[in-house]
Amino acid sequence: MSQYEQRSGTGLIQGISIKSTTTDQVIDISNLVIEISYFESLDQPAASMTLSIIDGIGLRSSLPIIGGETITFSFSDSEKGSNRISGSMQIYKMTGKTRINPGSDGYDIFATSPEMLRDQYTIISNSQESLNVGDMAKKIFDGNIASISGKKLTTLEPTEGSFDSIFPRVSPFTAMNYLSDEAKSEDIRSTSNYFFFENSLGYHFASFQYLMRQPIKKVFHYLDSKIQGDKAFERNRVVSIQEDVGFDILEGVSSGQFGTQVLSIDPVAKRFRSSSYLYNKDFAKYDHSSSNPKLSPQSAKTFGSSISREKFIVSNSYRGTIPFVTQRDGDAQNVFRRRQEFLAAETASKAELLANVTKILVHGDSNLNVGDTIEIRIPQSGESTLRRRQTDGFSGGKYLIVALAHRVGPRGLRYGTALECVKDSYSQPVDGR
Repeated sequence: MSQYEQRSGTGLIQGISIKSTTTDQVIDISNLVIEISYFESLDQPAASMTLSIIDGIGLRSSLPIIGGETITFSFSDSEKGSNRISGSMQIYKMTGKTRINPGSDGYDIFATSPEMLRDQYTIISNSQESLNVGDMAKKIFDGNIASISGKKLTTLEPTEGSFDSIFPRVSPFTAMNYLSDEAKSEDIRSTSNYFFFENSLGYHFASFQYLMRQPIKKVFHYLDSKIQGDKAFERNRVVSIQEDVGFDILEGVSSGQFGTQVLSIDPVAKRFRSSSYLYNKDFAKYDHSSSNPKLSPQSAKTFGSSISREKFIVSNSYRGTIPFVTQRDGDAQNVFRRRQEFLAAETASKAELLANVTKILVHGDSNLNVGDTIEIRIPQSGESTLRRRQTDGFSGGKYLIVALAHRVGPRGLRYGTALECVKDSYSQPVDGR
């Protein structure tokens, strides 16, 4: 066992079982599963998984598998002390059934968190008064999501301001996504680009800057040559890397990455108000993955000194400044929603994240989660020896994991972790220093 635990790219499956919806029978299916695929993403409120099965015992018809069954799972990488990814999900789909041989069928079953399946059956139809977004999020989560599975809202970044809100017959996840759009961080260095998502540690409600400020979870190295015998280093090796998008200035211009203006129409005051984000002027106001902007000073002056995208909001949030209103309703000054104040920076931040997407494959690592930060060290290309190469500060650096897939093969003998990562700045200046 000690030799097995030293192997990179292997895992340990502590258990996979399935519980029937008709008889409550529980069957261990560890020997039937040829691959576990476990997924997390900042874009999805709940985690999910796919099990590829070779069924030689007639499980589908004898259990039977008809949807709604509970999958209980636990797996980890083979390194001592690694985090176990475990929990329960419910089956919602089966696909690809084929006859492998006269006695066996192959098929895939898909499962997700039970609160995701029940989301559309829970309706929120009430009003929340004089609360900040963080308090609203916790109230909705505790009352409608945690009550199903007992999971916790592990991360809740503090938000600013209080306002009234009405939820007109929406599901809990819809309400949480709405609050993600409305939340304004207490931290003035944040663009308030919030996400609501689940990973193996629980649920999280936090902004990009909050997540990116977290300490680096692990440093990975991408090397052209294999280091023989260095098993400890091998666990930190990038098996493959693909930079899907390095930069796209044309898309950045159209999406508001470099210049966004928000015009708010106030029907009470009968006036327009505006706020804006300009890359050349405002980049340094907010925290980033690194301190160096992606544009040179000349390019920032060309593309980031004027507005290329406009957004509009209808809002009466400034009613507290109108004497006619304040004389008759003093509370109007304390109840507000001013998304227009941070929407420009939030829009630019979202566009910035999509402008640098890197996908990497590493040896299976059950300690990694969506929302973690990692560092990727990549040597510069060229003809010099590996020892003399410098680190590429444009492709490498600190990244935020925005999507993740753990894939574990039969009996854990093959385990890889695929990561989709983003950053919004470079770890080295663009002027060649």
